[in-house]
Amino acid sequence: LAAGQVFTVRDVAVDETAGDAQAAQQVALRSAEIIAWNRLIDSMAGVNASQVGQPDSATLQTMVQSLEFADEKITTGRYRALVTVRFRSDAVLGWLETSGVAHASAPTPTLLVLPVLDTGDGHVLWLEGGNPWLTAWQRDRSPGHVVPVVAPVADLDDLLAIDEAGAVSGDWSAMQGLISRYRADGVLVAIARANGESFEQTLTWYEGPIGTIVPVNRPEPISPAGSTETIVTDGTVVISTAPVEGTSDYAGGAVAVGDYAAGVAQARVSLDNFWSVATTAPTGPDAVMVAEIPIRSLAEWVEIRNLLARPAVLNQSLPLVVGVDRVRVLLRYVGSFEQLRTGLRQVGLNLTAQGNTWLIVPL
Repeated sequence: LAAGQVFTVRDVAVDETAGDAQAAQQVALRSAEIIAWNRLIDSMAGVNASQVGQPDSATLQTMVQSLEFADEKITTGRYRALVTVRFRSDAVLGWLETSGVAHASAPTPTLLVLPVLDTGDGHVLWLEGGNPWLTAWQRDRSPGHVVPVVAPVADLDDLLAIDEAGAVSGDWSAMQGLISRYRADGVLVAIARANGESFEQTLTWYEGPIGTIVPVNRPEPISPAGSTETIVTDGTVVISTAPVEGTSDYAGGAVAVGDYAAGVAQARVSLDNFWSVATTAPTGPDAVMVAEIPIRSLAEWVEIRNLLARPAVLNQSLPLVVGVDRVRVLLRYVGSFEQLRTGLRQVGLNLTAQGNTWLIVPL
């Protein structure tokens, strides 16, 4: 993780009373820190969260980098607000390591889903009369998922913020406005292709200008006999698809509402598996290697550097030489070389050999 990175917990609701408003505010802020800490640890340690020790108030305050307030209501002896708490990532990870429990290397982000329907004649996001793929996401209430997903309400503000072309092309500037509106951490573009015989989807996860393809996994309840998963390579990205049978009319073929719901279930399982694998550090010996990263600009290097901070298998990526067209980095990782390659692919980077040199390039 990059130095100075923070873990953010948003919208912690507090409502406290005391002898006066200032005292009530102090009580509320300490309460917000504790609530936020518990949410963060639940997100990172999962079923092991109860085994993580609770820091005392003084220690917890040293882990908090900043607080942000919204919807404050202050009256005599009472303080109410929504508080955003930002924790120092190094302090949180250090505490988890000391606790000795298995944990993710970062808290689970909340994603805003943009469900795009490929009709064969074009892409549909905000469809007058309804996009059944969007509707299926809006209706999803399935419990127990690792990665929280929020569906847009599809009102005028959403329509003005981004269109189908922006979603498909990954218009990060447009996405940032929606992320702010829905208080999300990133965007999931879910493109579904439906016809009379199959239902396919492509999932792309954005937490920056470069999207990461999420392999699509099939949950057991919707595995029709004889179905297959394929990987299609177009020279730029790897797209994983998996068919789901359909039975009624839409988009030029037979696709039932239930099949869109099954597609959502399929996507949710895929997201959970992707995040769990990407953020759970493997076990094994420490190792190092040197690789080169071809770049076209300093901005591209910054984007790739941010991606290198995400794989749990990678402890450090240290720039050795930064040139105008390439960067040489030292990689410190844990586990096997194949686990390193897999971890990089999960964030959209490919580790490939060119002669005697290892290169890291975007998928």
